[in-house]
Order: sequence, then C-alpha cells, then structure tokens
Amino acid sequence: MTVHFVDTHAHICSESFRDDFEEMIRRTEEAHVDRIMIITLSNEETKRAVEFAQRDPYKYTVAAGIFPEDVKDLTDAYYEEFMQTASMKEVSVIGEIGLDYYWEKDPGVRALQRELFVRQIELARKLNKPIAVHSRDAMQDTFDIMKEHHWKGLMHCFAGSKEMAAEFTKLGYYIALGGPVTFKNARHSAEVVTSIDEKYLLTETDCPYMAPVPKRGKRNEPAYIPYIAAKMAELRGVSIEYIADVILRNWDRFLEQCA
Repeated sequence: MTVHFVDTHAHICSESFRDDFEEMIRRTEEAHVDRIMIITLSNEETKRAVEFAQRDPYKYTVAAGIFPEDVKDLTDAYYEEFMQTASMKEVSVIGEIGLDYYWEKDPGVRALQRELFVRQIELARKLNKPIAVHSRDAMQDTFDIMKEHHWKGLMHCFAGSKEMAAEFTKLGYYIALGGPVTFKNARHSAEVVTSIDEKYLLTETDCPYMAPVPKRGKRNEPAYIPYIAAKMAELRGVSIEYIADVILRNWDRFLEQCA
C-alpha cells in the first residue's frame, strides 16, 4: 500500500531551491509527499508560487504572509500590494504570520509585531482564509492574540508545551510539527505529539530549515517528511500508515476552511 504524506509548511519557492528545483520536486514524488503548502514571504515569491502551483492545484496550496521580523521595513505601499496579492483566489492561506521575539528585544518593535499580527488575522477573516502562525519565544502573547482575535488556522513548527498545545486545540487550531520532533532533546515536541487529540496533528518540514534526523545539518526539503511522520507514529505507538492517513484527513479538513 502506498503511503501518502503531507508537508504543510515548505518554502520551496525561495532562493534555497533555485538551483535544483525540478530535482527537488521529483524527490517529493518519489517519497509520495503528495500534498504541499508553499509558504511565501514576499509578493514576488507569492506570484511565482501561484504560477508554479497551477501544475497541480490538488497537490499544492499557496500561503502568503508578512513575517513578523519584516515589520521594521514595512511600508503602506507594500501592505496595499500584499492585500491585493493575498486576495488572489489562488492564495488559500494567510501565513506565515505571527510573532518572533528571539532576536527582537525592543519593546516598541515587539508591539509593532503584535499590531501587524492582528492586522493580518483580520485580513484573513475578511478574506475567509485560515492562518498559518509562527511563534518563537512569544508563545503567551501569540496565544492571547489568537484567543482574542479568534480565527481558523494552524500553529506552524509548534515549540510550546503540551499544556499550551491543549489550549490551542481547544480553540480549534491545528498543531504542525517538523524536524525538531526527531531530535534527541525534543521532549516538548514529543509530549505534544503524544498528548493532543490526533485530529489536530499535522506534519511539516519548514524547509529549507531544520532537517529531521537522519538528515540533520543538511538542507531540508519536502521529501524528508516520511522521517517526521515515522517519528510521530513511533511516539504514538501506531503504524506510519495510520499516522499518515490521519494527517492526510486532517489536512483535507483544514483546507475545507479555505475560501
């Protein structure tokens, strides 16, 4: 039986894959990674992704968002163009959006990130498109905003505790996990996988970043999703066929929320 896999967060239209793009796509086919959400972080990247995704609209979903760290360079003109891009029918998800406090220590800039996050959530609501949310060293603020401005969506590369994951799922948010779940020190990720209701679980690579074991240290790509799914299956004590089927059904359910 062929096992079908899902990568819910892949930056495949970024510069990292420009030199071997077609070879990377071929590897996704060989690994049966049959569903991929392409994350784009600029208007030009979104347009490239939309054009590429026309090859196979069932396999590829396109997401467009303004990354939190880009708030310092954001202009009104760019945001106006972004709203037009995000409104394209070929863009199904608004993301990745959210908060990233890892490098940013300035309270004023953090406040701007929160304002931009809310702004994009409300845009997603207006467009009736779910959100894909990034949160790094900002979990409580992320949760507070997503609770107050409640909308449909998923938590990308979730790095919080099992308790926090449970709170997000109570609000209906999906939890996507990637390469870190395979790392030896991935206690929190492992606990999240084993503790939350399976109907909220998703797999992702966040490629080209954070390749899973045994590819750690290399450029990540969607073809490595089976390693992540296998680890999640191991943690939950089920077969890889079972977990892959669960995630595929979860992804279909998530996409049913799209406009």
